Amino acid sequence: MMHIEDLEALGFKQMHRVQVNAVMSFIEIALNLAVLADDDNILEETEFAADELVRLFGGAGVAVRVDRS
Repeated sequence: MMHIEDLEALGFKQMHRVQVNAVMSFIEIALNLAVLADDDNILEETEFAADELVRLFGGAGVAVRVDRS
């Protein structure tokens, strides 16, 4: 089993800006759809997956705050 420390991959700093924007746009769309589903479990799972993906590419992570007022 490979540990994340053993992974050699490109990060956001090495990627072209268009690639970074595409990944972030996809994450934004996924999170927006999760909010629209109005299911806290779906939102939590999507937030976790988005956070892991961003961290995998060397980013700081993702946090979601939903204002339902």
